[in-house]
Amino acid sequence: MTRGFDVVETCIADLRAALEKGETTSVELLDAYLARIDAYDRPGTATALNAMVVMNPRARAEAEASDARRARGETLGPLDGIPYTAKDSYLAEGLTAASGSPAFEHLVAQRDAFAIERLRAGGAVLIGLTNMPPMANGGMQRGVYGRAESPYSAEWLTSAYGSGSSNGSGTATAASFGAFGLGEETWSSGRAPASNNALCAYTPSRGVISVRGNWPLVPTMDVVVPHTRTMADLLELLDVIVADDSDTRGDLWRAQPWVQLPSASQVRPDSYPALAPADAGAASEALAGKRVGVPRMYINADPEAGTNPDGGIGGQTGQRVVTRPSVIALWEAARRDLEAAGAEVVEVDFPVVSNYESDRPGAPSLFTRGLVSRAYLTFEIEDLSAWAWDDFLRANGDPALSSLADVDATRIWPKQEGELPDRYEGFDDTIGDYPRFVRERPYASLADMPLLEQGLRGLEETRRVDLELWMDDLGLDAVVFPAVADVGPADMDVNEASADLGWRNGVWVANGNLVPRHLGIPTVTVPMGTMTDTGMPVGLTFAGRAYEDNTLLSLAAAFEKTGNRRTTPSRTPRLAAQ
Repeated sequence: MTRGFDVVETCIADLRAALEKGETTSVELLDAYLARIDAYDRPGTATALNAMVVMNPRARAEAEASDARRARGETLGPLDGIPYTAKDSYLAEGLTAASGSPAFEHLVAQRDAFAIERLRAGGAVLIGLTNMPPMANGGMQRGVYGRAESPYSAEWLTSAYGSGSSNGSGTATAASFGAFGLGEETWSSGRAPASNNALCAYTPSRGVISVRGNWPLVPTMDVVVPHTRTMADLLELLDVIVADDSDTRGDLWRAQPWVQLPSASQVRPDSYPALAPADAGAASEALAGKRVGVPRMYINADPEAGTNPDGGIGGQTGQRVVTRPSVIALWEAARRDLEAAGAEVVEVDFPVVSNYESDRPGAPSLFTRGLVSRAYLTFEIEDLSAWAWDDFLRANGDPALSSLADVDATRIWPKQEGELPDRYEGFDDTIGDYPRFVRERPYASLADMPLLEQGLRGLEETRRVDLELWMDDLGLDAVVFPAVADVGPADMDVNEASADLGWRNGVWVANGNLVPRHLGIPTVTVPMGTMTDTGMPVGLTFAGRAYEDNTLLSLAAAFEKTGNRRTTPSRTPRLAAQ
């Protein structure tokens, strides 16, 4: 017997059905999630997962309003009354929006981010905001609220240390602290926590989900990333948050005038839930005849990978990915399931990564390729990002803080006592200089930035040449690979031996590193299984051509139907009745 309505692992469709039948109320659902948060998330509990860091004081009123609407027969949509969480990088009117940083701990959102706005209009109930490192400029580093821990194991991280900043969203969604979570990604901050928590995650093509009202990190890369426990839930959520947004401020790719993007309504299907197969038979039909490539570099089958002594563009990029045997075993099982359903799986090179990172002799890098200039790449992480942060503050309009120039730079990302140095060598960390940049390098608008057009066009051309033409040549419908090579130890922030393990390529950041986000490659990550030796989950990532998002969603949903690969977290079981 459980306390109240059983929300553990309960999908959106079942929550909605219970509301419609009068078996529960939105208030009861909220209370059930809050009870789990009180039991497993708070300081002093046995687990102290620390995923929920800003609670919504209006959540109960929102749930009560939903119940009143339902009683009148006036529900606002399919998510009316469904409680959820969002990352601390989302504006939610009236709540603070620290983005994990002490410098912005008291910044108050004056409006909603687009995704929050869509969910609020549909009657969904925001429980609160989830943990993240300062400004999402990392993964598992501790910010103003500390960090989230794994609901699966205290010995392992809930996300990649180098890039997994939606760590609170991953933990909260896996632990059933809400029906779903909203994450965000710049490198792999949505994919990595999804992999470590047996979740589904979608990183869209540029402009498909508006990022207006989300704190930027690097505006050419930032995307909204939904976290759910099933593909059915993911598709339900997308049906609500994928919509045209007439306001482009704060969403660089939709705001820039040079590269023409399709609108959200041109990309999305009439119904996202209709993309999912109804059963295993329909899943086999969806996979039959599909040709998918698995990069050898991610399955220990590419002897050339990581052999360029001068390779890499920073951090561990360009180094060999050594995938844990228990991850390989899960991949081999996934491959068998794909092939049994009629898909053709071929082992391939992966030029979009090799030519970005120069991972082997003779391969260029993004720096040397000539499609994107070094000057632009420096401008992108300095001038452009600083301008975007400042514009975010100005657009929000908090009277107490509306200009980045007024921010104490030393408080943006202060290091923690005893914390080992990060290993991002080659990636210049300049965010502490952003207040100075906006003072010394003012820009009136995007059009006032001479390097921007050339850089954006170069990024798009890089993807076209190294991914899309390559996929065309090989006749691939998608690329598929283990989301990570391994998981990092929980103490790698203070233990050198653990840090050596957690900073390896394929572990520090999810597989692909910067490439998917920098080049606008859509991905869908789904559970691949749980490692027999560590008890930690691993995801399988489907990637493909820009704006073939629906193909990837269909393939991922079909793969999910071929077997039950999600395990529930052992540290957050159902609560006993009191």
